[in-house]
Amino acid sequence: MEIRINFAENKKIEAILGDFVIKSDQPQTNDGDNSAPSPYDYFLASTAMCAGYFVKAYCDSRKISVEGIKLLQINSSDIDNKYKQIIEFKIEFPEGFSEKDKDGILRSINGCSVKKAIQQIPEFKVTAV
Repeated sequence: MEIRINFAENKKIEAILGDFVIKSDQPQTNDGDNSAPSPYDYFLASTAMCAGYFVKAYCDSRKISVEGIKLLQINSSDIDNKYKQIIEFKIEFPEGFSEKDKDGILRSINGCSVKKAIQQIPEFKVTAV
């Protein structure tokens, strides 16, 4: 996948992915305008959205409604290393939801592609062309 970057005014950055444009900014504390999430916020949100996709896919494949399911991601970092993230998913199920499906959903989240990519520790290469 190729992602192109456009530099907009002030600290705003746009990522172009095919027909989609993802806009980011920095908070005012980083001299931005706080008009969009920061790139780091998108990174953290991508894990929650991926987990949400797997919850939805599990339910859809079994014709189970997602109504009443609440998925929350809580991010915290190590006191000595702010980049060492602890990413915790908490799922609240509606009354009457079967234990079998609760367990299936919890297992399905482990299939999250973003989670798997992070766990493999990506290699970064930076080159001038």
